[in-house]
Amino acid sequence: MPVSVFSARQAINDKLAVIGFTQYQVNAAEYANNISAEDPDDFTARYVWAGIDFSEYGKLTGGRVSSGLIMFTDIGDVFASSDVAMARQANFVDPTAVQVFRQDGTIQYQNTFGNLDFSTAYILGNNTSDLDYGYNAALRYTLDMGEFGRLQPVIAGQTEKASHDKTSAQSDDNADKYTFYGIGTRYYLGDVMLGLLVAQDKVSYLDGSPDSTDTDYEATLVWNVSPDWALRTGYRHLKNEDGDGLKLRDTTFEAQYKLTVRSSVFASYSWRNGEKGTKRTNGSDVSFGGSNPADDYFHLGLRYEF
Repeated sequence: MPVSVFSARQAINDKLAVIGFTQYQVNAAEYANNISAEDPDDFTARYVWAGIDFSEYGKLTGGRVSSGLIMFTDIGDVFASSDVAMARQANFVDPTAVQVFRQDGTIQYQNTFGNLDFSTAYILGNNTSDLDYGYNAALRYTLDMGEFGRLQPVIAGQTEKASHDKTSAQSDDNADKYTFYGIGTRYYLGDVMLGLLVAQDKVSYLDGSPDSTDTDYEATLVWNVSPDWALRTGYRHLKNEDGDGLKLRDTTFEAQYKLTVRSSVFASYSWRNGEKGTKRTNGSDVSFGGSNPADDYFHLGLRYEF
């Protein structure tokens, strides 16, 4: 899909700079294309934020930011063509959320202390999300083991509560509180990267319905065979309890070849053995990635990075 990107940085002195970033995409996986009546062929904001870079004292940004929890979700998000399943219920409480990658009205602080990467955020929301409160945090530690490789464990969590104002655009007004946590690691050895994670997210309701709980286990393996070739494989096991009942059992294989510095071709095959869920509000089917989670699929694509 076409993407428009603008990035800016204005240095004030050696230790201080004003920074900003916008990214718009046609038919992006954003609120405007999922719930509102906007034309899905319009450019939709993926990221829009501004902030201050304090050099070694970290970065403070606000807006629709790139969440620090991506340090965790990236463990499973390795494929050129594949949807991420973890934290899929985040938009039940905040309709502007795309899982825990990004959502409106976020103030975030990030910094690195030696081998420790740290991020925390307060999520205010806006007239669409109308959150009572929201918080998240993520920690990643890099352990260099010399000839035995490099280990990067990550822990992440988020919680938010709806305010149930009249302007809220929640698809289910009874969805009240959302919580997410995950723990995982990446292990690097030469040209090979192994990733393992477990994540759980939960939605609680005002009407006495049981909590809808997703539990997700994932494993990924990436081999950079050469500067031009990369091979990837992964397995995902997700089960929802007391909610829509979605089940995912996906095994994915992918090969990518770099044509130029900015372009590449890729082919991927996903063997899927999951089950569709049922939406609690209207009884409609819940699929994943735009298709039945029991159906295999094959992708062949061309990727160009601007």
